[in-house]
Amino acid sequence: MTLWLGATALLIAALGFVLVPAWLRARQTQSRPVTSFIAAGLLVPFAVGMYLHVTTWSDSPEANTNLPAVTDMVSSLADRLQQNPEDVAGWRLLGQSYLSLGRYPEARDALREAWRRTPMPDDELRVALGEAEALNDRESLAGEAGALFAEVLSNDPANQKALWYGGLAALMTQQPEVARERWSRLLALDPPAAIAGVLRDQLQVLGGPMGGGTASAPAAPSGPAASAASPEDGVRLLIRLADELAAGDLASASLFIFARSPEGGPPVAVLRQSAGALPGEFGLSDANAMISGRSISDFQALTIVARISRSGQPTEQSGDLYGEISYRPGQDLTVQELVIDQMVP
Repeated sequence: MTLWLGATALLIAALGFVLVPAWLRARQTQSRPVTSFIAAGLLVPFAVGMYLHVTTWSDSPEANTNLPAVTDMVSSLADRLQQNPEDVAGWRLLGQSYLSLGRYPEARDALREAWRRTPMPDDELRVALGEAEALNDRESLAGEAGALFAEVLSNDPANQKALWYGGLAALMTQQPEVARERWSRLLALDPPAAIAGVLRDQLQVLGGPMGGGTASAPAAPSGPAASAASPEDGVRLLIRLADELAAGDLASASLFIFARSPEGGPPVAVLRQSAGALPGEFGLSDANAMISGRSISDFQALTIVARISRSGQPTEQSGDLYGEISYRPGQDLTVQELVIDQMVP
């Protein structure tokens, strides 16, 4: 029973976060803010779904008798940080704890302290601070919080929280195609069935999932051949691991294939597969595009990178294996061989 009470609380919070401001604007302007109601329709099941799949709360009364101890521990951590304000890890933990407890102003303040004291903030901190800012003030999605999620997506195109909030930010800034593209990518990452169903329904309102069909094909095709592209709309790659690199068991590792502009910026297209599919033939096409309206054929040259990530994260980490080649869209029409022959130091 307590689990469902918690889910209901999240439902009410989600409705208040999006629907109430939308309703007030509608009353003031006598219009129907369609994008706000689309966002609300997605936010509600997303919040409940995340609660049901992430929470460790138990329905057993005996299991919950330690709840006051949790709040006491958070208060104790806050007190300790007043005595030792240079503890960056402590500020981060405090901010995440406040987020879990629904104390969004305190979460924002703690994570701002962590940000201020961190010389080079990572994506995890960007997401946490962006979430705290957005939950404390939804209008921040059109400003600082939205910028944080956009920065995360430029580094980690598969970050699910950044895709979710980034979609909301796009709607708030009148960019429905960007929202459509981000939520299509979120759908392709195989969220829980209830959330996936709502995403599909709402994406239809925005014009349908990017790439057509279910929007899940670009992220997780059934095999290498399923993602092969024709010479006209992408690049075909024969990827193998160099003989001198002993990679061990690759079944649990991920293979990320990126197309990047030599001038830099976020990837033009990204494909994720199991590294266990190596060696094999893969296709990278506009169906894997990361930004709406940006085509592989728009570039005179691209750098194609294949990286084996044991952590499953698209951002490179020490020990990852990778290889890269240069590719000229529309000119290199044969299958391109790409050998993974380097290691990230």
